[in-house]
Amino acid sequence: MEKKSCDKCVKWLCAILFSVFAFCWLYFFQRDLLCAAYNKLLYGLENPAGHHIHNHFIVSLLLTIFAQFLIIPGRFILRFKKGLYACNYLLSAVFLGIVTGYDGDSFIGQSSVVWILTTVFTVLLVFISKLVGSIPRSEYNDRPRTLMGNLMLMFLLFCLVGLLGNTDENLHRRLRMESLYSDAEYSAILEIGRYEEESDPAIDLLRAKAMLNIATETNPAGSGIGENLFRYSISDPHALAVALKQEGGHEAYLASCLLDGDMDEFRKSIDLNSYKSLPEYYMQALVMAADSAAQNMFPTHYANVKSVYDKFIRDLEPLSRESSVFRSNSTFVEYHETYFWFNQFCIR
Repeated sequence: MEKKSCDKCVKWLCAILFSVFAFCWLYFFQRDLLCAAYNKLLYGLENPAGHHIHNHFIVSLLLTIFAQFLIIPGRFILRFKKGLYACNYLLSAVFLGIVTGYDGDSFIGQSSVVWILTTVFTVLLVFISKLVGSIPRSEYNDRPRTLMGNLMLMFLLFCLVGLLGNTDENLHRRLRMESLYSDAEYSAILEIGRYEEESDPAIDLLRAKAMLNIATETNPAGSGIGENLFRYSISDPHALAVALKQEGGHEAYLASCLLDGDMDEFRKSIDLNSYKSLPEYYMQALVMAADSAAQNMFPTHYANVKSVYDKFIRDLEPLSRESSVFRSNSTFVEYHETYFWFNQFCIR
């Protein structure tokens, strides 16, 4: 009777642990990826993240329930008991990883390397578990050993889900940004990946478009890009410059000039009279170009920015014989959010 009670507790423990993990994995960690896959599957949308799953809770719950039901064939095929019972959830874990493998193009986006690693992991897990299960054990401390064995196996299965599922941060970041962009949540877009050093061209463009749409009270529409553009990592400045020129608009063109380092075209194109207060990165570029018109129209702002630029130049002087990478790294912490630093080290 005591053994049956212990077996029942083990089954309930594994069921609760796996269900909680599965639902959290689907509902919280893979939310935007599931939304994108769902809309592409049902509606064939080219930009699937532009629409939401309004019943995302239900979708996550149904997938969790289905994964939980896969324990039935898992028990029938694998037949693990007691301290190894959690291994019966192997099929459920594989299913959970597969349904969250969407890579933006393919619903089953796992690479061949991932499948090889999954196969090796699965074979080793089953083999070692069968081997351990065949070894006679005493009844001493049976319950603690049973509990620890199942917890360890659950942890390994959760790792398997992470291996199979798509955990590409840039993809998840881009999908979240696309979703927010469709809701016109432009300020929220700029908070995503604010301090990350990794980016990609799609994320760069989404951020730039959000900046162009940020409301400005006294300056021309779109001038938010001149206030925010270089606060973020930019993976490919030239590609972003080309995309902004295709996007159209005067402010987008000015930003593209800065990205290309074309100071002459930037100075020729900017109309200082249209700004009540000059966006920070426009001023930084004009200080670098020693623009007298900007100095006369915005003397205080110009003087403040010039003091930072002068300090940047002074800090670079002792590093003149070092490599570009060394100089870039040495000045990164203090200056990486300035156009001075970007112009010096990021424009090719």
